[in-house]
Amino acid sequence: MENSRHEKFRDLINSAIAGIYPSGPVSLTEPIHYVLTGGGKRLRPILTLICADACCGDYHRGLPAAIAVEVLHNFTLVHDDIMDDDALRHGQKTVHEKWDLGSAILTGDAMVSLALKLILKCENRTRQLLDSFTEGLLRVCEGQALDKEFETLASVSLNDYIEMIDLKTGHLVGLAAELGAISADAPRDIQVALRDYARLIGRAFQVQDDLLEVYSEASNMGKSLKSDLILEKKTYILIQAMERLPVETHQAITLAKEDYSAGLYLLRNLLNTSGITGNTQDFISMTIRQANELLTKIPIDTTELRYFSDIITNRRK
Repeated sequence: MENSRHEKFRDLINSAIAGIYPSGPVSLTEPIHYVLTGGGKRLRPILTLICADACCGDYHRGLPAAIAVEVLHNFTLVHDDIMDDDALRHGQKTVHEKWDLGSAILTGDAMVSLALKLILKCENRTRQLLDSFTEGLLRVCEGQALDKEFETLASVSLNDYIEMIDLKTGHLVGLAAELGAISADAPRDIQVALRDYARLIGRAFQVQDDLLEVYSEASNMGKSLKSDLILEKKTYILIQAMERLPVETHQAITLAKEDYSAGLYLLRNLLNTSGITGNTQDFISMTIRQANELLTKIPIDTTELRYFSDIITNRRK
């Protein structure tokens, strides 16, 4: 589904990110290199380059901001894996599993510093880029805080959940698009429109992730899938199940804690027969349609952005 231009962007990003921190204490250089070269779809930095190119015809102007977004994203994964005690990310051991907890915390902290240094290297609208970037960082942390708080609550509404993922996931995807537009000197209304488009894409991406974590295998997703179910994390799909089938859902989760495969099998049957899976798929499609509708009102060439929407629509891992 992905086009050759997006592949070109990914190659450019991978090349730039490989040497981002060449010297320093080995206890930092090794895990940072490990994280940043360990895989990933690079969707967020690709989006930054797409937006920069669409706004000014020169994607290179968005490259430092694109790399900063990817470093920030990987920082969130390192710390998220710590909080969820996950053992696998991008098909390899998480940092705290391969090294130790302290090394993982320090690695994440250093990655934030590296991301900020990249923003400061941007030659155009540096102050605005820095303002947007630091605001985005705070919002992502707020979303993660809400996600952790939800684990201790007996019930969470779908509206509360959407608010949380709009911060934790949507805000970072929106930031990627906004930084690309800022780097390209786009007018503020176009910056905001691209940001809002991308936030909806981020919302769809997260709900899609919720669905894939129930129906995919760890080998396909490249990350641990047990933790969300065992921790009873509130996801779009599980919130519906807990509202509509509380007893049956609780039984499936309890079984999963003892026999993960059996509990997951039971949960999948519940979701399919109740129509919850279909409802979730409909929500994802509706959200992407809303995002694409915003593109029709932006006075730039949005062809590549529509390709990006299609990538999310057809995502399988």
